[in-house]
Amino acid sequence: MRFFSQLAGVLSLLLVLPVHIAAFNSLIVNTNPNIALSYLDSGAPRGVSNYPTIFAIHGMIFSNLVFQKIMDLAPSLGVRVVAVNRRPFPGSTSLTAAELNVINTGGSGADERAAQLDTRGHEIATFISNFITQFNLPRMSADGKTGGAIILGWSVGAPYALAAISAADSLPTPIKSTFSTNLRSVIVYEAAPIAIGLPTPPQNWNALVDNTIPANLQLQAFGQWLTSYFDHDISKRSLDGLSWVITSPSRTPTLYSIAAAKKLDAMQELGADAQTDLPMLFFFGDQLVASYRKAFYDANVAALFPKLKRSVLCGNKTAAFGINGFWAIQDDQKVNGPKTSVTYKMMSGTNHLGHWDDPSTVLNAIISLA
Repeated sequence: MRFFSQLAGVLSLLLVLPVHIAAFNSLIVNTNPNIALSYLDSGAPRGVSNYPTIFAIHGMIFSNLVFQKIMDLAPSLGVRVVAVNRRPFPGSTSLTAAELNVINTGGSGADERAAQLDTRGHEIATFISNFITQFNLPRMSADGKTGGAIILGWSVGAPYALAAISAADSLPTPIKSTFSTNLRSVIVYEAAPIAIGLPTPPQNWNALVDNTIPANLQLQAFGQWLTSYFDHDISKRSLDGLSWVITSPSRTPTLYSIAAAKKLDAMQELGADAQTDLPMLFFFGDQLVASYRKAFYDANVAALFPKLKRSVLCGNKTAAFGINGFWAIQDDQKVNGPKTSVTYKMMSGTNHLGHWDDPSTVLNAIISLA
């Protein structure tokens, strides 16, 4: 109960902090009711006719602007990056009162939560399908090696990327056909175990639920901690070898470099736009793990996406939850998908915002997993 009272305090704080709005393009994903998702687009790389398109889904607090550095780099590497803002982040359609009630309270039961997660997945999948059609993107080749689409789910964006795949069987036929015949890769990029419904270990620490930190400083502390670098001992693959709280002095937290570039106010969403992620993680655990396992291991999904590559990406200087999530998926695969091919890639020297501090390292890693 103490945790939920803390959560309520954090959410109330989120609601009174300023929201920073930027201008985005938007694409309709549903006409009844009228729902659109906003996006940023690096554009088609010149001189490349069969380029792949990476659809990047952002995490908590940071909007799609967090992908700007890899978007700037994308044309020179022969790829296109489209960074999508989830509902209700800036430019995308707000959630309805009914949707917010299900997210913030858990709704009336498991079926309602599952339907809500499927709807979020449908929005991402429909966006990708419509974008492919509207902008005539290069289609995926028969061998799955050129053209097509990659979904990158970063942090809390991972469950939305996975839901797009796990809920694809209930999409309208034209949308499902375009989506399934062009999706070549899904990459889970530093998702905490809780983001995909797997257990959180007792070592876990997070400034947002630490009641020794004053409520009005929790978000600031979280942002600095989240974007810091950490010195882990991963040689023994033990959770006790991870630095859960103490950051490394080896490199300045990314938050400061973003602020120095005068991008922080535009990139951070600390108001109502950010309020839905925490309760979804805590109320939707059963639905999140079912969606992840279906996207990764289900035979029917494998038949619908015959060329789909599944990967998990992580930096070795990231917050401990990222490495914990990386290992948790490896362990879960042994039990639930031992015959499924999943690629695991650990990047050297990158933190949770590696796509900002080390865009070349991260984008090349993404391309290698495509």
